[in-house]
Amino acid sequence: MSAEDDYPARRPKGGRPSWLDAEDLDDYLYLQDLLVRNRRNLTTHRLEIQIRNYNNSPLLQLPTEILLQVFKHLDKVDLFSLLTVCREFSELIVEILWFRPNMQSDKAFLKIRDVMMLPRTETHWDYRNYIKRLNISFMTSLVTDDLLYLFEGCPKLERLTLVNCSQLSHLPIARVLQLCDRLQSIDMTGVQDIQDDIIYALAQNCTRLQGLYAPGCGNISEEAIITLLKACPMLKRIKFNNSENITDDTIAAMYDNCKSLVEIDLHNCPKVTDRYLQSIFLELNQLREFRISNAAGITDALFDLIPADHHLDKLRIIDVTGCNAITDRLVEGLVRCAPRLRNVVLSKCMQITDASLRHLTKLGRSLHYIHLGHCALITDYGVQALVRACYRIQYIDLACCSQLTDWTLIELSGLPKLKRIGLVKCNLISDSGIAGLVRLRGERDCLERVHLSYCTNLTIGPIYCLLKTCPRLTHLSLTGISAFLRREFTQYCRDPPPDFTENQRSSFCVFSGNGVSKLRNYLDNLMQQRASLLEEYGITGEFNQQSPARRRRLQPREGGEREGFEDEPPNVAAAFNNFNTVLANPMNNDDDMTTWAAHRGLPELARLRVDQRAREIRRAEMNGADPLAMAQDPTRFLPQPMMVADPMELFRPDNAPQIVQSAVFDDVTMTGNEDDMDVVDLFPPPNFDTERD
Repeated sequence: MSAEDDYPARRPKGGRPSWLDAEDLDDYLYLQDLLVRNRRNLTTHRLEIQIRNYNNSPLLQLPTEILLQVFKHLDKVDLFSLLTVCREFSELIVEILWFRPNMQSDKAFLKIRDVMMLPRTETHWDYRNYIKRLNISFMTSLVTDDLLYLFEGCPKLERLTLVNCSQLSHLPIARVLQLCDRLQSIDMTGVQDIQDDIIYALAQNCTRLQGLYAPGCGNISEEAIITLLKACPMLKRIKFNNSENITDDTIAAMYDNCKSLVEIDLHNCPKVTDRYLQSIFLELNQLREFRISNAAGITDALFDLIPADHHLDKLRIIDVTGCNAITDRLVEGLVRCAPRLRNVVLSKCMQITDASLRHLTKLGRSLHYIHLGHCALITDYGVQALVRACYRIQYIDLACCSQLTDWTLIELSGLPKLKRIGLVKCNLISDSGIAGLVRLRGERDCLERVHLSYCTNLTIGPIYCLLKTCPRLTHLSLTGISAFLRREFTQYCRDPPPDFTENQRSSFCVFSGNGVSKLRNYLDNLMQQRASLLEEYGITGEFNQQSPARRRRLQPREGGEREGFEDEPPNVAAAFNNFNTVLANPMNNDDDMTTWAAHRGLPELARLRVDQRAREIRRAEMNGADPLAMAQDPTRFLPQPMMVADPMELFRPDNAPQIVQSAVFDDVTMTGNEDDMDVVDLFPPPNFDTERD
């Protein structure tokens, strides 16, 4: 069998070689340096024909660095052709191709599997000797124990990635690790059957191990873990999740043996306390990421051993989800010790209050990610202080913070880099808050993900405005909001998770990817239909300036009929098909529009009675505004802002915050004047001239 048949050929897309993806450039540079060093130290005896070719060919005499630069610009098909030119080229190219087998498609995956199934005596090379990066997580449905056994005996293996390979058992993993003394990292995220034999195989064979991700380690004994920590002192990244076997003894072994740790992840390890973690924070100054959750033994004393003049300058991420014993005192010590924190997760820490948010303001521009879900004691006061000081926040989650009101949304509008907002089950959030957020952030907003599930006071109008002003929006969750729980909207939702109950499925409403675009387009059509309806009911300021096609669509035909939209609501079509009757009876006209809007979930768009609408039209005309343009602009249907000198004079309901305390700024460099932010009347006073229903 030829070398070309041994390796699956795949023509690369575009001009970049398929074996040199942009994201894997570091791997290629590492391989290049490795090949250069190996060829410089080459002591293999050359055959006479090789010596003659080398002496007579200037190309073969080029340095390895030059040859690698040439090969880098060739397609994989061209590299296959060079494999048969000479032994010098073939040995160099085959190591490039098999350094990291490409298994990102079904075709390539199956061809590599077929090659690996061949006896080693039937292939020109033993490809297992060239594999240094093995990632089989792209085709998890095809990964079985039999497949992984094929890669047993890869002595140069350095990285093994088994993410989401849920069909694998512990036996082939332990077998592959035999004699892998160069292994540096293994990722078993999603592997369900992690047993002690894997951990002991790592301890016995992989003493250079630097990274170990084993989230599903509930079946691993603490003895095996301690044995591994003692055998692998070079460990830098450790992830042990969902284990009740891990106690302070594991943390003590971690502290005694692994002095180079930069990441510790102990999610859902409830028996861990802060007894030895205090020493880790005191002495491991290079620590960058620390995560622990649901550990009742984590208290405010976590940072007590750290002197006042000592700083964890490299700590960027900390997550203490569900550690209910901590209070504002821990946050105060955290900010003092780690002034450059970027990600802070305090989710489900029930004792956290506004005081913690004021401490976090000292992080200033460093803070990018903050998760405060289920911290029910925080209010608009704390959010105001936080977002005004930490103006580079990109992600903020305030789910189940039940005291937050629309004022929080107004404050969030001042974050120029904000991409994700979580406000699930914030029941005081209303249309006014969404409208204020949209107005203050303006068009072409950078928001990408917005979570508003179970904000039951929301209706369609403000959500439509949010969709219109956020072109980058790729995720919008509206679960439990009754206005969207109809087939005309849910047809654009993604499917609910398979483990949801029937009740959960009935209230599920999450739009992702193309679903967001489809919802936006549907509401566009809906609003255009309504604008045409208003236009037909007497708002005809620019009717004569419309295009002929639009005039034909809007004008009634002989006999009172009119061209309608293809997907026009039946009652709207009926109203226009009875055009003469509608004009003769304006009250029926208004009732038809109200019925249509209510059927579409737009009751807020049909609140104006006939005479009130006339007053609004006259007022707009007096101010020089075009009534038709006003009807076509959806933001006109939302509560309008009222500029006042003193925001404390705004008319508000009882639950509206009256924030009089200034934000906390501690030597934080701000851009612009924070006092210049427009004051928005979230709760405009009632119009007593309006006819009451």
